[in-house]
Amino acid sequence: MKKEKLLEISKKFNIEGNPINVKLIESGHINKTYLVEYDTGKKYILQYVNTKVFSNIRELMNNIEKVTEFIKKKGNSTSLNFIKTKGKNPEYIYDNNWRMQDFIENTKTYISTESMQILEEAGKAVGDFQKELDGFDASTLYEIIEKFHYTPNRVKQLMEAINSKENNEKRKERFEKAKPYIEFLTDKKRTSRADIITSKLENGTIPLRVTHNDTKLSNILFCKDTNKYKCLIDLDTIMPGSIVYDFGEGIRTGVTTAPEDEQDLSKIYVDMERFEAFTKGFLSIMKNTITKEELDLLPIGAWMMTYENTTRFMADYLNGDTYYAVNKDIPDHNLVRVKAQVEIIKQMEENEEKMKGMIKQYGL
Repeated sequence: MKKEKLLEISKKFNIEGNPINVKLIESGHINKTYLVEYDTGKKYILQYVNTKVFSNIRELMNNIEKVTEFIKKKGNSTSLNFIKTKGKNPEYIYDNNWRMQDFIENTKTYISTESMQILEEAGKAVGDFQKELDGFDASTLYEIIEKFHYTPNRVKQLMEAINSKENNEKRKERFEKAKPYIEFLTDKKRTSRADIITSKLENGTIPLRVTHNDTKLSNILFCKDTNKYKCLIDLDTIMPGSIVYDFGEGIRTGVTTAPEDEQDLSKIYVDMERFEAFTKGFLSIMKNTITKEELDLLPIGAWMMTYENTTRFMADYLNGDTYYAVNKDIPDHNLVRVKAQVEIIKQMEENEEKMKGMIKQYGL
């Protein structure tokens, strides 16, 4: 989009001064994000929200507003701040897709890291988000993406893909290539665990909490000078759920530096030192807030988030790559993802007792 148009959109928000410069921020796969500079010297984040992915942006912004306001009332000055439009009926969205928020100065993000200090800080960031929202009535939030982390439904979708009546040569070829991984994912010892978290939410054994649902390293702001965490960003998938999801997603994306589509499986290594660093940070914040039942489920959460994502990659592969973007230069890209994630699942299963021991150590 042309600079002039972006500057005109920026003027629709209730900000002192005039926008004078704008540039695209090359990050994220769903929304378009821009940094806008004003003649006052202040900077803001302008974002075009992809409503093909987030079909009801007003419900999404309702969730974000409730959560950020709750955090601000507790005195957290680094909570994200969204800005309303100008006019008689101000709201957080302009022209159905655009929103504006403060730019938090002197911060940075990481895609990956070898630093145990940064991983410990990442754990603290996720723990702090949960602690700040302890006591918030998560049932008042909208479910932005239906059954997003309802793992039994993901297994059901995989089974539907496996049992599809579609009959063509391409599907037969894919099915044959994927056969050993299908057998791995549909083994009863794994499918029988799929409802462990959801069933405990449904019967009230663990509390319903606000969940961020995308607690990867790149969604955490760190101070440029100290590498201390500031806050979580990218709040679009805030929904009701379990704290176990946020811990598990942080571990899934943090315990190995290999990319999710690494083709050389020998490079994929679940590093227990990394697990310990994140866990130590997380539980240093949540130690007196997390329940015993939630604490016991944390190792399952790490496994569950990995298993769930793998079933999604597999279903998409069998269905002809209709959901995830695939790199045409990587043959059978979704199957490559499956193979890499299966390797992580195997190593997590091998290390589950070690995970339990570390969680017990830092959670007592």
